[in-house]
Amino acid sequence: MTSITRCAAGALLLGAAVMGASPAAAWTRPGHMLTAAIAFDDLIAHDHAAAETIAALLDHHPDHGPFQVAAERSTGDERILRLMMQCARWPDDQRQTPFDHPTWHYYATGTAGTGAPKPLPPEAAGSGQAVEALRLAFLEASDPLAPVADRALALCWVMHIAGDIHQPLHTSTLYSAAYPQGDAEGTRQYVFDPEVKATVSLHWYWDDRVNKSADPATIRALAGDLEKRLPRASLTEISAGNRFDFAHWAAESHALAASRAYPASLKTGMANDASAPAVTADYSKLVADVSERRMALAGYRMADLLRAIAAVPVPKEGK
Repeated sequence: MTSITRCAAGALLLGAAVMGASPAAAWTRPGHMLTAAIAFDDLIAHDHAAAETIAALLDHHPDHGPFQVAAERSTGDERILRLMMQCARWPDDQRQTPFDHPTWHYYATGTAGTGAPKPLPPEAAGSGQAVEALRLAFLEASDPLAPVADRALALCWVMHIAGDIHQPLHTSTLYSAAYPQGDAEGTRQYVFDPEVKATVSLHWYWDDRVNKSADPATIRALAGDLEKRLPRASLTEISAGNRFDFAHWAAESHALAASRAYPASLKTGMANDASAPAVTADYSKLVADVSERRMALAGYRMADLLRAIAAVPVPKEGK
């Protein structure tokens, strides 16, 4: 790490110690792999050399074993895809290890529901460091003076957090009469998911709604389907003005959490047991529609980040 990014990382770690860690996860690992597959397709179609540079950078990742396992004996574009999918999920695989940064996965501000305390508690002003961490990781990954292993490590956080902040419940905590201290990004609300026949948190329901399979072929097919139904040109959220505006991306998600994730008709339980009400068909479709659009958007925006990172050459022998 350069001296500048060491200072920034230190500030983030200090903030994490003050705020504590959230129990919130992210898009599930298959979800992160899906956003990476969309980014891969975008690079392969428009900037194949950038995709090759990203793979070359990942060959220098300090935690090399998982990438070797993910790639197996694949070659060419298939190997690049597998490396990118592993890169996007890698931070979740490192939970409770020395590589872990729990507060880098979310950036949550308060949403006032029915009967919310007035004023909202001070912590409703914001918790989590996803926006700042994404800026730091992007700076590190695209720094020509940074050691190549540090760049590869930062790249995984770029791909992961870029996905995280597109999940609405990574950016909002509901305060209401039922949750005067907040619902912790939906992790304190529970619903019964008829699809998996299990009680899950509302946060996990959003995380897991679009893709539950980690099979590369299944993910690639789903990515292709989303790209056909939600091509880059159709997503009006993408504009030159917010190309690398990470706070804007989080604000989009927060607005969706307020308007879509917590409708008045939503019934949830406060205990992780059989008393949790089943998700309705209407709400299930709403979550699928919002999540698919956010995942597609995250994939295209991720491709733009990767192009910028790939513009910095990767030393053949590392540094």
